[in-house]
Amino acid sequence: MKTQMNILAFNKCVTEFLVIDKKKIETVNYMRRVIYNYLLLTIIAFLGGACNEEKGIFQIRDHAFYLNGKSVQLICGEMHYPRIPQEYWRDRIRRAKAMGINTISTYVFWNIHERQPGVFDFEGQADLAKFIKTAQEEGMYVILRPGPYVCAEWDFGGYPAWIQENKDMVYRSHDPKFLNACERYINRLGEEVADLTISNGGPILMVQVENEYGSYGNDKEYLSKLRDMLRNAGFNVPLITCDGGGQIAAGSVEGVWPTINGSTGEDIIQTLDNYVPGGPYFVAEFYPAWFDVWGQPHSVRNYEKPAKQLDWMLQHGISVSMYMFHGGTNFDYTNGANTAYGYAPQPTSYDYDAPLGEYGNATPKYYAFREVIQKYLPEGEKLPDVPEENPIISFPTVKLAQSAPLSAAFTKRIKTRVPLTMEAVHQDFGYIHYETELTEQIKDGILVLKDLRDYAVVLLNGKYVGRLDRRHRQNKLRISVDEIPARLEILVENVGRVNYGEDIQNNLKGITDKVLLNGKEVEGWIVSPLPLYQADMRKFNWNDASVKGSPAFFKGTFHLDKIGDTFLDVRGWGKGAAWINGHSLGKFWYIGPQQTLYVPGPWLKEGENEIVIFEMEDQGCRTVCGLDKPILNDVRKDKNAPERETKYDEQEPILDRGDQIYEGQMEKNADWQTFMFNGKKTLRHLCLEVLSSYDGKHSCISEIELLDGEGKSLSKDYWKILYASTEQNGEGYADQLIDGDVHSYWHSQWQSTASHFPHQLIIDLGEIQVIGGIRIKLRNSQAAGCIKDFRLYGRPQFFLFRNRK
Repeated sequence: MKTQMNILAFNKCVTEFLVIDKKKIETVNYMRRVIYNYLLLTIIAFLGGACNEEKGIFQIRDHAFYLNGKSVQLICGEMHYPRIPQEYWRDRIRRAKAMGINTISTYVFWNIHERQPGVFDFEGQADLAKFIKTAQEEGMYVILRPGPYVCAEWDFGGYPAWIQENKDMVYRSHDPKFLNACERYINRLGEEVADLTISNGGPILMVQVENEYGSYGNDKEYLSKLRDMLRNAGFNVPLITCDGGGQIAAGSVEGVWPTINGSTGEDIIQTLDNYVPGGPYFVAEFYPAWFDVWGQPHSVRNYEKPAKQLDWMLQHGISVSMYMFHGGTNFDYTNGANTAYGYAPQPTSYDYDAPLGEYGNATPKYYAFREVIQKYLPEGEKLPDVPEENPIISFPTVKLAQSAPLSAAFTKRIKTRVPLTMEAVHQDFGYIHYETELTEQIKDGILVLKDLRDYAVVLLNGKYVGRLDRRHRQNKLRISVDEIPARLEILVENVGRVNYGEDIQNNLKGITDKVLLNGKEVEGWIVSPLPLYQADMRKFNWNDASVKGSPAFFKGTFHLDKIGDTFLDVRGWGKGAAWINGHSLGKFWYIGPQQTLYVPGPWLKEGENEIVIFEMEDQGCRTVCGLDKPILNDVRKDKNAPERETKYDEQEPILDRGDQIYEGQMEKNADWQTFMFNGKKTLRHLCLEVLSSYDGKHSCISEIELLDGEGKSLSKDYWKILYASTEQNGEGYADQLIDGDVHSYWHSQWQSTASHFPHQLIIDLGEIQVIGGIRIKLRNSQAAGCIKDFRLYGRPQFFLFRNRK
């Protein structure tokens, strides 16, 4: 329990104790909590007197939300306490109120409150109770969304990394092992904030069960148990679920009010009437914009259409929550990733093009929404004035004259036969370092990192060899070992755990399988966990001589006469992270779209300030400066992106009948389909020729596998696409046919002019192989391009080409 109790809650707790009945005492923990509160508050009251804070009542009845007997329309704004510096919580809440918001909606992030099993943190930036009480002090209500799954473009959707240590656990299900972990978290959450419900005199009006579960599954037992856990933990207000319109049936559960995400206009009413006829209607996530992805342009959405959509909802009495009202920042490497179209991690900035920008700046969208909301206030009421902007400063170029090697951050060195994942060494965010000794000379060898998650820099005897990027499905590079013994180092970054979809079940980080060198497994490693956001850099041995060409830390100081928000300009640097006066600002990456890191004014001080930058890939830059404006939309050329070697404009392969090894027909379904050959075939180069498809225009395949004579899948580590007669730029690259990811796919060209059949792909298997069959998986039986008739050709040598006529 919290040691600081609010004396204003005395009457509430005594009353609850006196009138409590067997139905309310559903767990021993609840009874202990009530008795503890009662005894403690009795002592406090005896010493200092009591007060008379009143309870409230929030109800869902008669097609409306009722607060203390009066119908109310909720105008909510989503903002997340870990994404906002604690010093600015009140500032952001006041700006929400000035725009017309009456309720703050927030996720609760399990993985910042229980970083290790049974070890809880609800202090400082994780002080959820303080955030909720601050909202109440500013006259705002709260909707609490504790998950335990939250998505939110947050690492692992809010799940703590340690749940993956149990390989048999099934997340988002009624698996008892998973539910036991959830219950411990929810019970502790209840101890922290259940006394802040409206029924207990606090501001929490409703609590959400899970999050968009209908997009994932249909396990009603799981949802029912979560519902009961929240009740048992003391959350005595209405419970809600939220889902897209088509997923409400799967995501709803008895006794919990369903809400809708993403819908606008009449679709809101028409859809929700199937579940809650006549309402009240609540759009739990209204999207005025969207999140960013590394390497892609900043998400921007004009305010005019969202403002009209908001106007329509308010006019029709629909309650709404804006996702996001204020996005904030992914400090401490907490960003997530998606895999719907290949691995796509989110950046540090969670600006979201929201009405209130990343640093609390009121945008044109903010004022447009404010104008809409003002129209629907009761006659005579007026919104409070918008607070003045917080001070913004800049500072001139600072030279980071001191440096420290990566090894300065090593605190734990683990000897192991095979590489260990981050989870195996009880690490959540950051980096992990692998080191081994090579004792054989190798010329032009191939180093393979099996199942790399997510980004690696490879060093040999302290010198940079290359980098591998999961986004581009890279897991191998060429390496030569001239002098032995040789020290091989691999530094791997967790760029963001997947936060949405089925891939949350496979979210390990680091090297998650093995390392191969010329096909032989490399053993004997020293593993060093590097969370870094927790690093005590005061203990580093800083030197004036600059480290060059390898991962390192760089430090400098600068003087300020006044403080204010600023934006650290990291243009010129490569990929890494930054700190100001010990505060983690998050990560940077030269590819953009963000080229600055937000520095909150309260983290600065008048006089000397210290800045540290960790550079994963040394670009030679040693200076930074502070700008008075952020750079959030500057995408640079991605050096990791492979140059495409496919040629489909000028040449076509010569396919001889003698090279044909199979002809078959696909069924129109998305299951894996297997075709065994009439005898084994020996080849190195394989040509897949699509003759027709079910829509008669396009070709699309999610993945292929080759089988040996026994029907077992062959490794694709050394495969390479040599040729594609057609591919859809930006979406359906041919490489995605062999990347091992069933969510990606090869698609023939369609955006301009569809290419004519046949469509051909040629794969180099890396070596001559004996093939007994093939497995093919289509993308989606309802999507365009389901292939029908196909042929396979095989050659031990290269196919010949001729110029197109």
